[in-house]
Amino acid sequence: MRIGVVKVVFLVVGFYALDTLIFLLLAFGGGFLLAGIDNVPLFILAALGLGLLFGAGVVALLPMRPVPFVPKGVPLYRDDAPELWATLTELAETIGTRPPDQVWLTAGPGASVVEEARLFGLKPGRRFLSIGLPTLQAFTRAQASAVLAHEFAHYAQLDGRTSVTGYRSHVAVARMLDRFPRSTINPLAWLFRGYARLFVLTQRVASRRREYGADQVMGRIAGRAAAHSALRLHARLGEEWTRYLSVHVGPGADVGMAPDDLYGGFAGMLEARRERLATMDEPIRPPSRWDTHPPTAERLWALDTAPDKSDVDERPALGLLADPVRSAARLEEASFDFGECRRLPWDTYPREVALARLKVDAEAAYRAIARASGQPGGSLEALLTLPGADVPEDGLTAAIVLAALDAGTMRFVHRWDDEPDFVLADGSFLDFDLVEDLLIGEPEHAARARAALARLGIDPAAANGGTERLSPGEAPVIGGLASVKFDDRPGHLVITERGLIFSPGPEAEADSGKDALLALMAQAPFAVAARAGAVWLPYEEFSHVEKQRDIPLKATVTLYNGVEHRIHAVYTGYVHEKSHETILRVLR
Repeated sequence: MRIGVVKVVFLVVGFYALDTLIFLLLAFGGGFLLAGIDNVPLFILAALGLGLLFGAGVVALLPMRPVPFVPKGVPLYRDDAPELWATLTELAETIGTRPPDQVWLTAGPGASVVEEARLFGLKPGRRFLSIGLPTLQAFTRAQASAVLAHEFAHYAQLDGRTSVTGYRSHVAVARMLDRFPRSTINPLAWLFRGYARLFVLTQRVASRRREYGADQVMGRIAGRAAAHSALRLHARLGEEWTRYLSVHVGPGADVGMAPDDLYGGFAGMLEARRERLATMDEPIRPPSRWDTHPPTAERLWALDTAPDKSDVDERPALGLLADPVRSAARLEEASFDFGECRRLPWDTYPREVALARLKVDAEAAYRAIARASGQPGGSLEALLTLPGADVPEDGLTAAIVLAALDAGTMRFVHRWDDEPDFVLADGSFLDFDLVEDLLIGEPEHAARARAALARLGIDPAAANGGTERLSPGEAPVIGGLASVKFDDRPGHLVITERGLIFSPGPEAEADSGKDALLALMAQAPFAVAARAGAVWLPYEEFSHVEKQRDIPLKATVTLYNGVEHRIHAVYTGYVHEKSHETILRVLR
């Protein structure tokens, strides 16, 4: 396996040799060129060009400076996981390598090894092993030993050392190529990009070969059955973790709630979906020469020659930790920031989140009905008399579900093996023809909708709301424009996902309003909207937008109540990142 180390070193040295050769040629050629220039402006221009090229080369060399590896998560000392450390020591002795110096428990699934080596990976250094708590939750001890054996095989192949050099060289190549955009007609760009392509492809080939080799060690140590099941489950665990965060945890963030036991919920979802995960077919996809890992199906076929093992340890891998509950709590505190969110247990969290989100959506629908009817509030009864009213479909569905919940004809069901949802008493789902009939609103459709509401036990007049204006709350800030004119008043414009906030300010600032705008964007939107003289404009109240100019922006916004507001940006005002594109998008 020393050949792999030499190959990586050779490629890295080759890149920097190419870099050095080109810049030496530029230095001597540039020196002769400058020596023959008598025109002072032309001399200065040529010198600046050469200086920029040399600067690009220096920046490319910077990533090769040793940068300490910074693990993420929480450390697992021997007292925190004595059985895990014993397993690691035994595996290291079996494979013929030394164990890691540090073990870290990480927030997401997976396992990896890193060695802080020096001299292009030729000189040993400190070893780190990272393993995800979701992996320990999902695996048996036999499966965990298989994955750890795979990672230790990378240690034995010196992959942990060469990965440091490989990463730094990738950064170096990327930084250099940033100076030569793909569209640039420049022979230097073609040369460096061609070498970079060769560099990456060679590394990917070696990476796939190393994965096959580590799999063979995994099969020999853990046995074919444990290696197979570990590889299959490991390939799906990342998707399961992402699904868990997006479907079961994430929705609470919008309404200021979070579960009080993050990893306990993931354990519940794994248990409900365990059989499904064990029987899912492997996706068949064509391999690519840019892949760092071979396709899972091919890796499984390559493991068919591994020996059988009779002594398979089916105990949960979570038992490798001395106190799994304490370790999960430490990791959650170190890796997740739920801020001021209200923490709720899993037996109430999903329903409370779903209800809170329904209320937000339903209020948007009722406000739309109120605007269409010209009344201070909206109701389903008013919608029945407003054919073709512009009401958000999701909000109308939420209003119907809330009314049916109040009537006792619908209930909430939280399922770990599927998405949580509201169902009727018999377990069926709401007929969305009702929503369509309400949106159309013609006499025939209104009659059908009224009958359907009656079957759900809903009184259309009692299903009402929308008396309060939408608040900016803590809507995510997505941009900002400094030094704008709003109805001829100077100030700054903060762009949120719910609407625009104008905050008055001085007409002229030395930094084009940058510091003042960034300070506003760092605050909660409701606090910015509450400032003296501030104006809050929810998007849902926009009736019409007329743009007189895109750059700098000049537009007139007309609200449903007939009030007009003029927004006029200036050339000298600070624009935060891509906020110009953002304001054009939201005004559309």
